[in-house]
Amino acid sequence: MSKATRDVLIVVLLVWSGFAYPWFDKGCDIAEAYTAVIEYGVPEGLEPLPACYG
Repeated sequence: MSKATRDVLIVVLLVWSGFAYPWFDKGCDIAEAYTAVIEYGVPEGLEPLPACYG
């Protein structure tokens, strides 16, 4: 793996983690938080959190 590819993957992981943190902070576990970023994006305000239910 080239250094440029590795750097891009690290940046993508950091951004994805930054988007997952609000879900984790709202009560999702780690796996749900990362999946919620893909399915729902970033939570906004006091919206219901469908990713964390059930």
